[in-house]
Amino acid sequence: MLAGLGTAAVLIAAALAVPALISSNGPPDSGSDGRAPGAESAASATGSARLTVHNVERDCQHRRTENCALGLARDPYRLYRRSNVVGHVWHGEVLRAVCRIANGITVTDEVGGHSSMWFRVEHDGDQAWMPAIRIRPEQVENTTLPGCPG
Repeated sequence: MLAGLGTAAVLIAAALAVPALISSNGPPDSGSDGRAPGAESAASATGSARLTVHNVERDCQHRRTENCALGLARDPYRLYRRSNVVGHVWHGEVLRAVCRIANGITVTDEVGGHSSMWFRVEHDGDQAWMPAIRIRPEQVENTTLPGCPG
């Protein structure tokens, strides 16, 4: 009899604890995906994830000036220069990525980090490419996305 009561108590506690833990980060529409910062972002069956723009220049992490803007590219296989930039983003902005490539042009950031991985993102209703070196490092490592079609 006591074993049955103990089992029932554990099941009731679990039934109450799980919803509380799941909803402790606010409602789904609050802008949070309910995961710790840097964890894999809101991946879905369609292959999309939320990625946070990261500017390694500390002076630019709180400024939305032209000098602090990071470019979104039209083509990840062309040089990452002004003629290939189709839009701009700033530190902390969240982008929706749909796929990634690992063999784009290599981009080097201001402190010497470099990567040839790129994410295809949605920005202002269009698609563009964001170099992985401009995304929070832990998100690059922990986000699972399909490869982009050739």
